[in-house]
Amino acid sequence: MVQYDGSNVSSQTDAILAEAGFDPSSVQSVVVASQLRSLLEQRQQWLNVLGQGYQDYQRKLGELDSTTTESVTLTNQYRKLIDRHVTWIRSGDPISLDDVRNLGDGLAALFDFRRSSELGYTIKQKWQANPVGGIGLLLWIVLISLARWRTKSWLIDIGSRKRMRDSTPDARKLATGVLTTLVAVAYPMLLYVVARWLGSGVVSELTLQTSSGVYGASLVAMVVEVPRQLLRSYGYIDKYVGIELPGRERATAYLIIIGFGLVLAAYVVTLTGLLDHGMWRDSVARFGFILAMLVVAWTAHLSLRPTGGFLEPFIAKFGGSVIHRVRFVIYIAGIGFPLSMIALSSLGYGYTANEFVQRAIITLVSLMIAATLWSGVKIVSAHLWQMLTGTASPQQYDEYGRIPSGQTAGTQVTGVLGEHFLELKHHLAFLCQCALVIGAIVCFGWLWIDVFPNVRMGNPVVWTVQDTVNVSSLDAAGQTVTSSVVQTTPITAMHLLLAAATLFVAFQLAKLLPALFDALVLQRVSFDEGMEHFTLVLGRGLLFGVGALLASQWAGLRWHTIQWLAVGLAIGLGFGLQDMVRNLFGGLIVLFEKPARLGDLITVGRVTGRVAAQKFRTTVLSDDEGREVIIPNKNFVSEDVVNWMGAGRLNVIPIEVAVNRDERPADICRTLQELVIDQPDVLLTPAPQATLVCVGKTSQRIEVRAWIEEGQDPSRFRDSLLKIVKQFLREKGLLVANQPAQPAMREASEEEMLSGNYRSRTSRTRKRSA
Repeated sequence: MVQYDGSNVSSQTDAILAEAGFDPSSVQSVVVASQLRSLLEQRQQWLNVLGQGYQDYQRKLGELDSTTTESVTLTNQYRKLIDRHVTWIRSGDPISLDDVRNLGDGLAALFDFRRSSELGYTIKQKWQANPVGGIGLLLWIVLISLARWRTKSWLIDIGSRKRMRDSTPDARKLATGVLTTLVAVAYPMLLYVVARWLGSGVVSELTLQTSSGVYGASLVAMVVEVPRQLLRSYGYIDKYVGIELPGRERATAYLIIIGFGLVLAAYVVTLTGLLDHGMWRDSVARFGFILAMLVVAWTAHLSLRPTGGFLEPFIAKFGGSVIHRVRFVIYIAGIGFPLSMIALSSLGYGYTANEFVQRAIITLVSLMIAATLWSGVKIVSAHLWQMLTGTASPQQYDEYGRIPSGQTAGTQVTGVLGEHFLELKHHLAFLCQCALVIGAIVCFGWLWIDVFPNVRMGNPVVWTVQDTVNVSSLDAAGQTVTSSVVQTTPITAMHLLLAAATLFVAFQLAKLLPALFDALVLQRVSFDEGMEHFTLVLGRGLLFGVGALLASQWAGLRWHTIQWLAVGLAIGLGFGLQDMVRNLFGGLIVLFEKPARLGDLITVGRVTGRVAAQKFRTTVLSDDEGREVIIPNKNFVSEDVVNWMGAGRLNVIPIEVAVNRDERPADICRTLQELVIDQPDVLLTPAPQATLVCVGKTSQRIEVRAWIEEGQDPSRFRDSLLKIVKQFLREKGLLVANQPAQPAMREASEEEMLSGNYRSRTSRTRKRSA
């Protein structure tokens, strides 16, 4: 801040004169004071002009920043538009007689020794500038070569049964698939390492062009090496596919010769296509590309022809009868693709044809590698599932060695738990297959969508959503100001598709994850069955709720847009769907309060049965005749509910003992409960109960109730249990001499249970009413 800014002229003038030591009454002071006032007024004007100029400057900076932001956004949009359509921009002139005339000069220029000397000089400079990188390149070449030699020897030894002789066929198949893939990627990896070294560090235009050519050669080498390694002797197809391919050795030799020519053609075509001279790009590169595509078309003809084709047995076995009948379509597509690429290159769309070929190679290689590893993925998944669920059968041996797992009975989980595991396995496999298919479709679309830019037009805007967002900006004073801006977000058909996919995934996960947690965790620990069921229901609801929220975000459903719809639904629920609301709240009471647990025999109104399932809206009861009765959960609130603990298929064992008063009743009851639970035939659900009956001057009576399954002798079991309890109390010094008489046991008849009139002491009931 300026000390004397002219804001108060008189006081600042007096202050300046006082600091200078002028006498205010002298004539000289008056003259000086007049001049100071004039200067201060001018300073004030100048400061005001400077402040206004600074504010204008800040405003111009803000406008410039906004303009720059809009310019960058517009530039990105134009760049995106150009990138979408650059594939179909003509890169050269159509083929003509001039290209044929220039072919000889182009070949002569291609093999000019000066290019080789220039490349050698550049490589020498690269080595001198970074010798560590050059040594690293040599080490990579040696390591990859040694790794290929080692994996190839392992592959042949496994195929000839010299290695992994005692292993299972699945293990050998898994190892063969992995080793075949590693051997197939070795040579392309060598070319990739060389291309990467040429394109990094000290480079020149020629080394960059050579690097691109080697990159192209590595890509073509991949599409040649994968089928060659699959067809080799003692390889994957020879040992594990089970198809007799006529002429397999001849096809392998053909791939070696043709593959070398295609790799060399890829290097030459890519290199000459990057040069600036038209006679090279439009003659040598184009004719080399056409010749390579003709070779590819001839190879496709030999492999895919409908009658006598090399791959016809493959199509017949894996394609099914329908695809085998229309195999001529595959043949037309196989030879039509290279011929169409020839047509594009002849019309001047050389760049477009190269892009198509690169994407086709990546797609074909990915499919072949995925098909090679798919069996191994299934084998590993099955092994992991067996380890996770504990259903793996032990290995068995005979005099000939290990018996395959499919020929042994094993110790697999059977019964309800085994069926549950099998259902979960199929459900999990279905979800994994769906995820793989969706992932493959996404990768395929991401790879090919730039080639077909008009495909994006098939994603129209369905509606728009206005969201309020906070935007930070700088004001004239340079301070950050946050303001609310309404932003319009378009919701396209792809967003709706993603919302539907999210709901589907949420629904499937809501079914799978709680059931998987139940099978892998809850079934292996001592956990209350009712709480287990409540946990699973709550987990399903939470998972589906999260999925529904994510789907709402994708679809553009905001609370401020659906709040009136929610109000209308609430009013409709209040008037028209009262019973459903009662059922939902009754379901919450059933799940939280648990008046009846799974397996309990209950009577709701006039319906008697065992609880088979508890849901948010209904409860399923099953009777002895196999019928299932669906009870609305509101009946648990509005009607009487009788829980027959120990009735029906269970027998209750009541005993009474008298103990001294040295211990608290609660401690004695807990100790007796733990003792009874440890007995082998006592059920955990319903759990044994110990209660205080009465307290005398010197003793107290404890009643213990336990439940056993129907089919045992209740009287004999009670005598045995009473003897165990008395012996335990006698050892603790708690048993008194005078023991009470034991309560009578009586089993309920079927008519009494169905009528709900059974109320004896031997069958404790829990009655709940509204």
